Amino acid sequence: MEKVKLESLSLAHSLSDKPLPPSPLIPTSLEGGKVSDRLSKLKCNSENWKQRIEQTDAKKFTVAGRLQKKAQSPVELQFERSANDAAKKCPMLEVRSANQPQLGLAKSPSMMVTSSTNNKTTALRSLSVNPEEEVVPPNLSRSNSSSSESDGERTSPQNAKQNKELANNKSAAAPTNVGARIQVPRLDDKETFENFFASKPKKEENVELEISAFDDIKPTERLVSKRHVQGPKGRRAARNPLKSLAAREDITSEYTEMRSGIAERELRRLKLESYGHNANLAAEAIAGLASIEDFKSVALRSSSIPLQQMWLPHKPVMLLHVKGRTHVQTRLVEPVYTSLNRGDCFILVAGSQLFRYVGSFANVIEISRSKKICAAIVENKDLGCTASQEVILTDGKYLKERQWRQFWQLLGKKEDDQSEMAECGHADEDDVFESSLIETNKIYEYQDEALVPMEKFWGCIPKVDMLDTRKVLVFDFGAEMYVWNGKNAPSDAKRAAMRLAQEHFGAEDSADYADCYLNPLNYVAIVGRRENAKYAKRSTQRPEWCVLGKITQNMETVLFKEKFSDWPELEREDLEKDYLSNGVHVVRALNGVALHKGEPYQEPNLVLEQANLGRGNFYYDTDTMRHFDVITKSTDKWQIHEFNFDAANNQEDYGHFYSAESYIVRWIYQISVTVRELSGKVSNRSTVGRDRCVYFTWQGQDSSANEKGAAALLTVELDKEKGAQMRVSQGDECTAFVRLFRQMWQHRGRKEQCLERRSQWRLYQLQGNVNEETLLKEVDCQSSQLRSRSSMLLIHGSQGEVIVWHGAKSAPHTRKVALEAAQDLIKLVPKDLFSSESASLSEAEEGSEEEQCKKALGLKESRDDYGSLLKSTKAFDYQIRIFNFSSTQGVFKALELSDPLRCQDLHSPYPFSQAQLYNARQPTIFLLDDGDELWLWMGWWPLEDVKINTDERSSPTNDNRAGVNRWISERRAALETAVDYWRAKHGENDKEPFHGIRGQVVWAGLEPLAFKALFPHWTERPDVREINEEDGRTDASITIGTMLAQMTQTEYPLEVLKARPLPEGVEPTRLEVYLNAEDFQAALGCSRAEFEQLPIWKQTKLKKERGLF
Repeated sequence: MEKVKLESLSLAHSLSDKPLPPSPLIPTSLEGGKVSDRLSKLKCNSENWKQRIEQTDAKKFTVAGRLQKKAQSPVELQFERSANDAAKKCPMLEVRSANQPQLGLAKSPSMMVTSSTNNKTTALRSLSVNPEEEVVPPNLSRSNSSSSESDGERTSPQNAKQNKELANNKSAAAPTNVGARIQVPRLDDKETFENFFASKPKKEENVELEISAFDDIKPTERLVSKRHVQGPKGRRAARNPLKSLAAREDITSEYTEMRSGIAERELRRLKLESYGHNANLAAEAIAGLASIEDFKSVALRSSSIPLQQMWLPHKPVMLLHVKGRTHVQTRLVEPVYTSLNRGDCFILVAGSQLFRYVGSFANVIEISRSKKICAAIVENKDLGCTASQEVILTDGKYLKERQWRQFWQLLGKKEDDQSEMAECGHADEDDVFESSLIETNKIYEYQDEALVPMEKFWGCIPKVDMLDTRKVLVFDFGAEMYVWNGKNAPSDAKRAAMRLAQEHFGAEDSADYADCYLNPLNYVAIVGRRENAKYAKRSTQRPEWCVLGKITQNMETVLFKEKFSDWPELEREDLEKDYLSNGVHVVRALNGVALHKGEPYQEPNLVLEQANLGRGNFYYDTDTMRHFDVITKSTDKWQIHEFNFDAANNQEDYGHFYSAESYIVRWIYQISVTVRELSGKVSNRSTVGRDRCVYFTWQGQDSSANEKGAAALLTVELDKEKGAQMRVSQGDECTAFVRLFRQMWQHRGRKEQCLERRSQWRLYQLQGNVNEETLLKEVDCQSSQLRSRSSMLLIHGSQGEVIVWHGAKSAPHTRKVALEAAQDLIKLVPKDLFSSESASLSEAEEGSEEEQCKKALGLKESRDDYGSLLKSTKAFDYQIRIFNFSSTQGVFKALELSDPLRCQDLHSPYPFSQAQLYNARQPTIFLLDDGDELWLWMGWWPLEDVKINTDERSSPTNDNRAGVNRWISERRAALETAVDYWRAKHGENDKEPFHGIRGQVVWAGLEPLAFKALFPHWTERPDVREINEEDGRTDASITIGTMLAQMTQTEYPLEVLKARPLPEGVEPTRLEVYLNAEDFQAALGCSRAEFEQLPIWKQTKLKKERGLF
C-alpha cells in the first residue's frame, strides 16, 4: 500500500512540471495570445513613449548650463568635499575672562563651575593662558548635519512670525528657572567649611571643688526589676556608619539650583495691590503711575565718539557677500575689489551710498536674496545706511561709468589698475561653500561668568527658537560677532557678556579654524576662478573691518537676521509686487467727469484730543449748531540741540525758524463752547473748558537725525501736562500752527550762518492768503526764483532796506499780505534779519525795478530764466489743481491734493511744492490743471532690476518683467483720463482729435521752464534726469494727444521692434502682437494661428531665438 502511494505522488509531481497539451476545444488563434506576452508588450510601450519627446532643457538655465553655453571649462574646487563627507566643526571651548573679579563676585576654586550644562564634556578655555598651553579635546561629533538642522527651505512668513513670537514670549513668568550647579560644602573641606563656619574657641573655666560638695548629691531610687530585650536572631554585626555613608551613591556632592521666582512675583503682586487698592485701573495704568523714571538723567551720546566704543553692529564701509543655493549665506568680507567675483552677488554699504553688484553667473536665489536685503536696508535705514535707493551694477552692456567709479573708489581700486574681476568658479561651489560656512558658526550662552557653547546649535544654522528673552547669547560668525541681549536678561549678565565677547574678539588665535574646511575671515580669496588658491585657516587677530556689535532684542539688523533659517520675512508691499499679483489688464481709465467735479470744499481742521480746532481760532459744528472758540493761553518755544535744549526768552523771536534746526513749541489753549438760538444768533451764554496742551515738534528739512531724535525724547521730558504731541515737518505746517506766530519766517541753514548773511541781500517767498497765516520762506537770491503770480520780500540786514517785489500777475490779497508783513518787519526790526537799528520800506513792480533791485536779483532784460508773465494776457483768478495717479493697492485711482493754507474765497498762487512730486513712491503720475492747459508729470522707474547679463538688455525699464507692462498700462490710462477730464471741463469737440486737448507730457528731471514756474521754488535733480535719459526720454516737448496716439498704436514694423529703445506703449514681453501678418511670418517662421497653438514655454523659446523677447 505504501508503495502505491509513493508511485502516485511521483507521477503527479512529474505531470505538474510538463506543459499541458493544446486542447482541441480551445482555439489558439485568439488575439493577444498569452497573458505574459501581453504584459511584456504593455511594459515595452510604457517605456517607449519617453523616447518620442524632447529631453528637458531645465539644465540650460542653471549656472552649469550657462557656463557651458559660454564655453567655459569647469573650474576645480579649491578643497575636496563630497556630499557624504563628515562635517568639520570648531572644537567647543568655554570662554572665561582672565580677570574674574571684574565680572562679578569671585568664587572659591571649589565653587567654580568647570563643566557645561549639558552631559557632554567641554574643555575650559581661559583667555589668560598661551595657545600652546591650551588643552584641546578631540572634536565632538555632530548628531545632525547642517541640512537636517535647517528644515529645508525657509519657513513661510506666518509660521516664522509665530516662531518669533514664541521665542519673544518665553516667559519671564515661567514656573521654574534652572540655575547653576552648586556644590555642597563638606566637613573635611577646610576652605569652604571650617574657614566659613568658624567656631568660637571655648573658654576654659577653672572650678575648684571640695570633698564636702559630694554630700550634696542626692541618692536615686534603684530599679526593682530589669527587663531583658532580646534582639532578632541572626543579626549582623554593626558596621562603621561613616564608611556606609561614604559608600552610598544616591547622595551627590552638588545640586542644580531651581529658581521658582514665587517670592518675587508675590512681592510684585502685593506692591501692585498697594498702588491700585480699590482703584478701577488696569495693570499697565498702575505701572505707569508708579513709575518714577527721571528723563533728565538721560544723556545722549555724541556722534563724535568712535563707533567701536558704542558697539554698533556695523562699520562705515561694509561689503556683504551673498552666496548659496539652499540657505543663502550673507557674510561680511573684506571691502576690497579683489573680493569680488562674477558668480555671486555683493552689497556695498557706505553711509549714504548703497550698491548692489549682480554677477553674470549668480543664481536666481542669490539675486532675489540680495534684492530683499537692499530693500530692507533702504526701508529701515539699516546698517547705518541713509541711501534712498540702491544702485545696481551688472556686467551688462549698458553700464553707468559714474557709479562704477564711485564703487571702485570705495573698494580702494585705483583708476590705473587694469586688473580684471575674478571669473565664476565651479558650478557646484555654491552648495559646498554654503555648508562649509555654516559649520564654522559658533554660538555661546552666558552662564556663570563664562561663555558656554550651545551644543545643539554649534556649527549649525541658528533658529528663532533659541532666542530666549531671559538669556544673553553670543554669536561668532568669524568676521562678525554679536552679543544678543534678551529684553528680560539681567543687566549684570549683559555687561559681563559684552566684556567677555570683547576679550574673546581681540584675543590672539581666537579665529582658529584649522579643524574646519575653510576660514570665514578670508574664504572669499578662494571663491571663483583664482590663480592663487592658498589661504590661511588660522588668523592671529581679526582684521579691522570685522564687526563686534551689541544687539538688543527686536532691534536686530538685517545682516544678523540673514543668519537664521526661519526668521520672519516681512516683505514690503512695493509696486512690483502689486504688478505681479494684480496683472496688467485691470488698469482702466478713470471717469473724467467725477474727477473734475471733485469733493466739496472743506476748511482746514486740526483735531487734537478728539476736539475740532478748525484753523486754530474757531470751529463751527453744523450738525449740533455749536460754536467752538479756541482761546490761546500761552505759547512757549525751545530750540533742540543734540544733548540739551534752550528756551527762547524773547517772544519776538518765536516766529523765526531755521531749516537746519529743530524746535519744540508748547501751546496751551482753552475751548469755549457756545450755541446758537433758534433765530440763528450766537447765544450770550458760553462754557469755557479746561486748559489743554499740545507740543509741536518742528523739524527743519536740513536738520540732523540726532536733533530729530533728541526732539522726540525731550518732548516727553517737557510734557508735564501729559498733553497731545504732534510732529510738524518743514513744508507741512497747518494753519493752527502758523497762527501761533501770525508771521512765520523760515530761514535757510542755522542761526549763526543766517546772522552772517545779514550783510547780503536775501529773498523771501510769500505763502498764505490772510495776515494771520503768513509764511515767508527764504530761497536763493537770484532771478530764477522769482514768480510772477506772487509777491516777494527782498531784505538787506546791514543797510536796513526792505523791498516788496510784486509780480505782474500777483493777486490783490497777496499784495496786501506781503505789504503788511513788510510793515510789521520794519516796526520790529528783528535781530534775525537786521543788524541795523532801523529799516526802510519800498515797493517794486515787475518790469519797473530800480537798478539796485535788478543788481541784487541778477535780473536780465529778457527775463527768460523764471518764466515771466509780464506779457501774458491770461487771467490767473483760479486755483491750480493737482491729482496723483497710483495703483499701490492694486486699483488704479486718483487722489487730489489740497493746500494746507487754503481759503475758500481766496486762491493760492502756488499751493504745491516740488517735494510732493519727488517724495511720492515711484513710479507715479501727477496731473496738474493750470486753467486752460494740462500737465501730465511722469515719474521714473526705480533701479531695482533683477539682472542684466545679456546683450539683449537695452535699458533698465525694458527688462522682462510684468511690472514694466503695468507701468505702461498706467501711463496709457492716465493719458486717457486726462482726455476725459478735458472733455468734462471744456466740453466735447469731435472736430479735433482727443477733443482738442491742450496739454503736455513732462518727465521727471526733464521738466521745461513753464512747468517749473508753477511751483514756488525748484531744485534740479540730475540723478533722476540720468535715469530717464537712459530710458530714452528727452526734454523735447510732446503733447498729450501725440503720446496717447503712440501708446494706442497697434502695429509697428519689424525693424522698429528690434531697435532699442522701444517706442512708447510697446510691451517688451509681447512684441509679436504688434506685427502684421507678413512680418509675423518672416520674424517667427510660422503663422499667427500656428504660434498661438504652441505651449507658452515654446512660444517664449521661439521669441528668444528670433530676437523678439
